[in-house]
Amino acid sequence: MGRKYYCDYCDKRIQNDYNIIKQHNVGLPHLRAKAEYFQQFKSIEEILGEIKYKPPCRSLKDHSVCMFGVLCRYRHYTSEQIREMQQFVQRPKEFNPKRSERLRKYLRNVLVRTELFVKKRYNQHAMEKLPPSMIQIEDSSK
Repeated sequence: MGRKYYCDYCDKRIQNDYNIIKQHNVGLPHLRAKAEYFQQFKSIEEILGEIKYKPPCRSLKDHSVCMFGVLCRYRHYTSEQIREMQQFVQRPKEFNPKRSERLRKYLRNVLVRTELFVKKRYNQHAMEKLPPSMIQIEDSSK
């Protein structure tokens, strides 16, 4: 028997035939699973841009689950949730002084250690690099 094709979005194995795979990829369950997968990577700005002009979904009013899910042409966010997202986007990025201070100290230590390493490695004289036994041999050969 041939190998099966595995769809990462749907978490299903199907027969490895071109026509069957093509038919699966245009099916509603696959499109919904793919849209839900990529929804998790969207930023809040992108989500706000998409739902800006959409009217509210009927399932939101009924407090039920929409059967279309991510593919629904209506929005599934309440006006309060949208307001919170807009406030989050408009809020300036908070500056964490403790973290930045630690990072500055770490970078300063890295620079100091690097300078010491370079100084030890390249600023020594050739005679200082040699072990004492080699220095004596060179002095006696002259």
